[in-house]
Amino acid sequence: MVFYTVACTINISVDMLTTYFTAFTIMSEIGFRTYDGTRLSDVPMFPQGFETYAIQRSLAENLWLYAFPSTFLIPFLIEPIPSVLIPLLLGKLIVRTHPEIKGHDAEKWLSGAEMEMGRYGDILLNMVLSILIFFFPGGYTAGLFMAMAGCHVYIYAFDHWRVLRAIPSCTFASMSVDWCCQAMLAPLCAIMAACLMFKSQNQEGFPNLSIWGNVFACSGAFIGHCVVHMLVLIYVVPRFSLVKGEDKFGDVKYEDVAKTVASTWFSENPVHCLRSKFVYKHSPPCSFQFNGKEHLLEVNEKIGCYYSQEKEKTEYDDIKQVEEEPKL
Repeated sequence: MVFYTVACTINISVDMLTTYFTAFTIMSEIGFRTYDGTRLSDVPMFPQGFETYAIQRSLAENLWLYAFPSTFLIPFLIEPIPSVLIPLLLGKLIVRTHPEIKGHDAEKWLSGAEMEMGRYGDILLNMVLSILIFFFPGGYTAGLFMAMAGCHVYIYAFDHWRVLRAIPSCTFASMSVDWCCQAMLAPLCAIMAACLMFKSQNQEGFPNLSIWGNVFACSGAFIGHCVVHMLVLIYVVPRFSLVKGEDKFGDVKYEDVAKTVASTWFSENPVHCLRSKFVYKHSPPCSFQFNGKEHLLEVNEKIGCYYSQEKEKTEYDDIKQVEEEPKL
């Protein structure tokens, strides 16, 4: 997630720099002038050239087109096709044309990919593009953030459907990815600090910095905010966590939990399940837990198996029941 976000941010930076140099060269050759009549070709490229209205408007327009709909919407409209539809169609084709694939193997071919945390990187990338608009005139700011909000509503709706209908399971073993996402917000907020420093240099009461002074001021604001943000995240935020007190689940026994949770150490250990059936000859043996097949688990309290679930009734079961009913 971190590498993906950093790589995309570098790509955005290269694109913006290329756009800036291209726009500055073209406008200089055409003969654009600043508000006081100075030819753009006579203005230093940075920072004076960057602050001219023609360049600012050109970069803001390119950022808007880069963000919407190219980044905010189109990839997420296409995403269901390669991530859900095509794997399902290919899986159906393979299972239909290969009769030797049956049982759990056939189910795996037809099921979708497990849930992963790559969406964090997508959202962070959209936030980077939205924050960069603060470097430019405010004409595109409201529209860009409204477009991002609307597109994120669609992203949330798609993920909601995908989790409920397409993803077979989710495995989040730790909070490391979530913590890295929170840490990645530090440079995003630092971009706003650098933007504030850049925009304030020509305002009343603030000095007009030189080229390197501007670079050092923006870099200092960026690095300073990152340091403070990370220190707060590491040392201050944990102090607001819930106070560790008496464990309200201290009296809960294993069998009470195992009656409601199919996934236990026993049912998730394939070697233990094999030993239970072929070595220890348990009756009934400990069965291996498959997602969607929890109803196959049998209760045997002597070996720590307490889970029991009735099979959910499906449309196929209704048809089968009708066929099996005696005809009058």
